[in-house]
Amino acid sequence: MPGQLTLGVDIGTTNVKACVLDTSTATVVATAAAEHPLHHPHPGWAEQHADEYWDAVSACIRGCMSQLPGDSGDVVAVSVSGLVGVTLAVDASGRPLRPAMIWMDSRSHAECEQIRERVGEERINAVNGNRIASWFIEPKLLWMRAHEPEAFRRIHKILSPTGYCNLRLTGAHTINPGDAGLFYPYEHKTGRWDHSLTADLGLDPAIYPDIKASQQVIGEVTAEAAAETGLRAGTAVVAGGTDISAAALGAGVTEAGQAYYSMGTGSNLGIVVPREQDIPEYRILKWPHVIDGLTLFDAPMAFTGASLKWFRDKFADPEVVMAERMGSNVFDLVTEQAARIAPGADGLLYLPYLGNSLAPRWDLNACGVFFGVQPFSTRAHFIRALIEGVAFDVYSNVRIAQDAGVEFDEIILNGGPTKSALWNQITADVTGHRLVVPDVDEAAPLGDAIVAATGAGLYRDMREPVKSLAPLKHTVEPDAGRHRMYGEFFGLWHQIYLDLKGSMNRHNRLVAQYGRPGPSEIVGAGGNR
Repeated sequence: MPGQLTLGVDIGTTNVKACVLDTSTATVVATAAAEHPLHHPHPGWAEQHADEYWDAVSACIRGCMSQLPGDSGDVVAVSVSGLVGVTLAVDASGRPLRPAMIWMDSRSHAECEQIRERVGEERINAVNGNRIASWFIEPKLLWMRAHEPEAFRRIHKILSPTGYCNLRLTGAHTINPGDAGLFYPYEHKTGRWDHSLTADLGLDPAIYPDIKASQQVIGEVTAEAAAETGLRAGTAVVAGGTDISAAALGAGVTEAGQAYYSMGTGSNLGIVVPREQDIPEYRILKWPHVIDGLTLFDAPMAFTGASLKWFRDKFADPEVVMAERMGSNVFDLVTEQAARIAPGADGLLYLPYLGNSLAPRWDLNACGVFFGVQPFSTRAHFIRALIEGVAFDVYSNVRIAQDAGVEFDEIILNGGPTKSALWNQITADVTGHRLVVPDVDEAAPLGDAIVAATGAGLYRDMREPVKSLAPLKHTVEPDAGRHRMYGEFFGLWHQIYLDLKGSMNRHNRLVAQYGRPGPSEIVGAGGNR
């Protein structure tokens, strides 16, 4: 129906996905997807080019628009979400000054130590509600000041991927509360910048963009952006949110006490809490939900889906060929092999740290480990151990949340790997929690479209359409016996990390001294490597 369509676009770590929502019928009427690369020019570095975000976003928008029977004026509002923990600096003309340093970039260890010495962990906790880690914006920004001073001096604004694409759409430099929550000067209790902390960090308050509510209209699509995307010039653009909060909304996570598990290249386990709730636990992060007044108590994990992509790219050439021949999903062919192996993978354990560890360990030196290899260990054992190791990482954060007094009964799922029945059952058995699978193909762009519709006045609030747009598909119940068994293996899995931590530190120093030089690409960003 004319005037009832909204467009949602989500920028993930390696993919952009978009959809058009017809609010008059509560149906998705167009979808599109595109990949964008992730670059590792040096060990510990993880970069992306802002223009490649925009190329993928504009391609997805054009793809959606080409599927609509009407003209571009039928889309009345657009909302973009994106990956968080990204330091993206632009000059006064809006051009990127260097590749964006993303959440998995770990080069800023020295800058984290400088912040601890100069400001202190307690001050960061008190203002922002979070910890000092390279995952956040300011450590990477201070790295830029130390190593690229000329580019640093030219910074006009620091944006998120969402903010950059909104700049390309409207010409406005803005940031939504969710993205702002990963900047240390964001005061988590008031939702404003605390520029006394900015000054203590030695940074200029002028480089921080204006904070706009997620559903707030920040501008209109310019003529230039209209030509690149196929949208009508003058279409409203709202501030949007983080990829995690958009996915949570699209999966039906709208109330305090609900938990979610969002899985892609990395993954996030989180629980929604009231903004005023004080949780003095800093191994799990906090940032605003797209729904005002709610906070996501969120545990990011780095190499979850990426572990399976790594296995596909390095060891699954037969499955890749078979999938192409059969027109099937290569990940289905890989994971179905794990179903032939008993729970516990005959003692084979996997630490899923292919570059570092985020929540709850926050260990830049952590590395991937398979432990317990035996003469009878097969490829299927390794696949089963990989899936179980990822689930153990999730369970680590479940236990920490519970110890912090954040309770929940079930976990709502979204994301590609969560479409696997085996993966879901293992996650349920390891965590001991019921999993709820909503009938939603791509939750994040759907959540974005809901935010856009709310900003355009088509919904009274974001909760209104969720029940019809994200109905229950099925639930996955944990098996009590397998949960007990996995609990024992979890204890061993955790101890293996503790025992190897010192060796991992030494390993990292040796790799820095003798390891591979030169650029490389992340596994799973496309093609076999």
